[in-house]
Amino acid sequence: MNRATISALKVSIIYAVFASLWILFSDIAVETFFDSPYLRAVAQTYKGLAFVILTALLLLILVLRDNRALEKANDIDNLTGLLSLNMFIRALNSTIKQLNPGERILLGYLDIDDFKSINDAIGFEQADLFLQDLANDIKEAVLTGAFVSRLHADQFASFNVLDENIHLDNHVRDFQQLFVRRAKKNSIKATCCIGVALYPADGVNAKELMVSATEALGVAKQQKNAIQYHDKELTERAMLRRQMVIDLQEAISKEQLTVVYQPKYNLKTLTPSGVEVLVRWIHPEQGFIPPDVFIPLAEEHGLTSGISKLVVNKASTELGNSTLLGNQVKHVAVNISATEFNNTQEMHELTEFIQSQVNLAPYIRIEITETATLTDMKKSVEIISSLQASGISFSIDDFGTGYTSLAMLKDLTVDEIKIDRSFVSGVEDDHRSRTIVNAIIAMSKSFDINIVAEGIETAQQLKILQEMGCQEAQGYYLGRPMPLDDLIKHISPTSH
Repeated sequence: MNRATISALKVSIIYAVFASLWILFSDIAVETFFDSPYLRAVAQTYKGLAFVILTALLLLILVLRDNRALEKANDIDNLTGLLSLNMFIRALNSTIKQLNPGERILLGYLDIDDFKSINDAIGFEQADLFLQDLANDIKEAVLTGAFVSRLHADQFASFNVLDENIHLDNHVRDFQQLFVRRAKKNSIKATCCIGVALYPADGVNAKELMVSATEALGVAKQQKNAIQYHDKELTERAMLRRQMVIDLQEAISKEQLTVVYQPKYNLKTLTPSGVEVLVRWIHPEQGFIPPDVFIPLAEEHGLTSGISKLVVNKASTELGNSTLLGNQVKHVAVNISATEFNNTQEMHELTEFIQSQVNLAPYIRIEITETATLTDMKKSVEIISSLQASGISFSIDDFGTGYTSLAMLKDLTVDEIKIDRSFVSGVEDDHRSRTIVNAIIAMSKSFDINIVAEGIETAQQLKILQEMGCQEAQGYYLGRPMPLDDLIKHISPTSH
């Protein structure tokens, strides 16, 4: 039974008892004091009016008392005993109104990184106990006069009027260390982020100040285990970032992203062997936006699946309408982000989508960076095997940059690996780079894995890799990323 129901039941019982006693004893009193039927009738009338007035007053007293109790209960977070959000806002606004000229307020938001994983690891009950312990630690650590609230499941807020003797950075870092100590005591592996806003620089009322703290926390969450102070430039960047996400969503839904193709060449014959499809975004107002700017945004906001399908669809349409597939282009590489690759459901949907593109499906080769496959080797093996069973070949991009490069080939049955450009660029004058490239080529051949050198930029690099026995190559020396019409001209037999 909830608190409101219990309160209503108490009022009903008190009213019923009072009404019963009134009726019983008032009737006895009328019969005792009045003999005349007329006087008894008049007394009964006034007795009824008195009953209405008294019961109304009684109900008013009871309801006001219980409402105050409910309001008090709603001002407190049930789990931690900290202030509720509404009470915290009222306290912040009240404190701002009472400030003396020149006084400042520090508002800090503490948010636990990836709290869901804590719930999954230790269960909801233990996670709640951890939050209670953390709340007690915060209450004990705050300065006199500070207010603390639990804003959301894993987010706490605190504000206090700054004393001149307080070192701001040390004060905020002490709170982060407080969390670290509590996590360690509870045997929990976790970090937290803190966003900080200052009155009046970052807001002149509770709403503005809390928005600023939220903005600062959002930036801190992008890094994890970070502390971020708010400023106007930060707000502008955050707003631009949000707008870019909205624009990117629109560009994906309206298929405004375009694709370009970078050719790959067989190093024995120096004839075209395939292409890598790369996505491009020409913003209607900002112009060209580099992939290393919008792809991380897409990963963060779950948009990579839409981009991958758009790239596959455009490549299928454009290449399908040409005569390249199966002739100069024997495979088409499409890059997949780490977040998408490690999402089993998204990879299943992408596989089905690729298979529906009958023109392109036989030539598709999925590319993923080496570090992405290292997140969960067992899952990577399952995903790659599933792709290959569906007729889709698989390539490891940026090979050699991960710390388990050699060992991973024992477990992953990949079709191709691409030597990272950092090693290729050094084969001319760096003995170590040449030794590493030689080793990768020899090892790949022993595993019957196709080997591609990325980032060929000079004729000398090309010659050395040919002598080493590398099978394929791509790079600016052989061909930059280009639209389909330029690709057709570039790799046609008459262009060489």
